[in-house]
Amino acid sequence: MSPNDDPKSEGPSNPKSGDAWLPPRLRDKLGDGGAGGGGGGDDDFDFLKKKSSPVGMIVTIVVGVALVGGIWWMVHNSQEKAKAAAAKAAEATRQAAIADSLAEQARVDSIAAKAHADSVAFAALPKAQQRRILAERAKAQAAASGGSSTSAPATSTPATGAAASGGTAPAPGGAAAGGAAAGGAAAAEPAPPKEKGPYAIDAGQFLDQAQATTTADALKGTTGLAAQVITDGEGDAATYHVLLGSYASRAAAEAKASALLSKSLVQQAAVVPIPKK
Repeated sequence: MSPNDDPKSEGPSNPKSGDAWLPPRLRDKLGDGGAGGGGGGDDDFDFLKKKSSPVGMIVTIVVGVALVGGIWWMVHNSQEKAKAAAAKAAEATRQAAIADSLAEQARVDSIAAKAHADSVAFAALPKAQQRRILAERAKAQAAASGGSSTSAPATSTPATGAAASGGTAPAPGGAAAGGAAAGGAAAAEPAPPKEKGPYAIDAGQFLDQAQATTTADALKGTTGLAAQVITDGEGDAATYHVLLGSYASRAAAEAKASALLSKSLVQQAAVVPIPKK
């Protein structure tokens, strides 16, 4: 075997100009490294392609959408809470109005029931006692309005008429006794004073002035008649009457009172003269 055939003794046969001589095996190894280096360049290119992947952009978009959705949900939730609070306040106001209306209706019903009870109690009294009470009320009202001076001639008229009808002095005996008996009977039960108009309908008598005023306002709306509250008596004995309308004659007042009772607009309807102020 010649020295030229030994691979270890391979010399720099025909080396390229400017290149250093390298053993073939080392050259082969370096050539493999260059190929690997070329493969490394491909890996770098693949890495650059991976770096430009759209995953990051997708994540950014998803986060932005989630943020916008969260803000919208917060605003929407706040608006819903405001609407719920407003609806709750409106419902509370409505319930309060209903409660006030029921309380007012109950108060009016109580006043009407009290007026009805007073009317029933008055109607249950004997006729003589009713006439006496009415006469006392009329007398007190006349005295309060300064009409007591005008009622004096009316009370003296029967006596004057009796004297005039006799013509002469009464004879002694039975006629005198009969006259004395008649005078005693008249003194025992005095005739009620003559009433003068205008007349009104007494729709209720109350011990509390506020209740009388409230009833007057309610009856004014339901009957369409003018209503006023008249005080009868003084101090703790004072009572308050609700008078409706004003009529020139007793007959007209009684007709209107019957109409109100038939329609159940009032619980009592006594015709009384309106006291003069």
